[in-house]
Amino acid sequence: MKKNKIKKALVILILTAPFLIAGCDIGGDIVLPSGATELSVNTKADDNVFDNPLAGVLISEAKALITDIQYERERDGLNQLHHPGPYVLYLTLDGSLKELMKGYVVRDVYTKVKFEVHKAEDNQSVPDPEFIDGPGENQRYSFIVRGTYNGTPFVYKSKKSMDIVIDLNKSTNINLKNENLTIVFNKSTWFTSGTTILDPNNAQNVNTIDNNIKNSFKSAFLDNNKDGIPD
Repeated sequence: MKKNKIKKALVILILTAPFLIAGCDIGGDIVLPSGATELSVNTKADDNVFDNPLAGVLISEAKALITDIQYERERDGLNQLHHPGPYVLYLTLDGSLKELMKGYVVRDVYTKVKFEVHKAEDNQSVPDPEFIDGPGENQRYSFIVRGTYNGTPFVYKSKKSMDIVIDLNKSTNINLKNENLTIVFNKSTWFTSGTTILDPNNAQNVNTIDNNIKNSFKSAFLDNNKDGIPD
């Protein structure tokens, strides 16, 4: 009788174990979606839909190499690893939403979104070959912008890895089956310093431009209907 009880207990433990560990994702992957939300993350430009035709810099394309999206939990400040990457975000510049990624996250209350715009590492395979010109440290890039400066085409390639931390507009309870966060950036600040237009071809402007790109990702909010406005 005692052996039968032990066997039954073992069977119950084996059957329920996947559900007990599902949702435990601090520093690891979610095994099953039980107790988790399928969360999409979108980006959106919040400046004018079109560049000012009189401006010195007109941007036609922008893309970033992204790694390590995380969410900071309110109750203990721990980061929850969502997706290590790398993968490429092709930014839309017309104010429409562009999905960065979609995946499961443990249901909880979160206060920050964190991700890295990351320069490719040694011998790392990336989805877009333009982020690597060669094996050298100065031949790998994290953020690429195409456009024109005073009518002349340019390609700006940032060599800086940028840790981006964005406060959610309020503590956000991620607890539904499907939810969406929208991250907002402002491209009009990338090539400016006050009222001065920065030449993207001038090496002296690199640090300012890189910092402008990092700081342009300025807000994030729950946006389940994906209209680009906080719920």
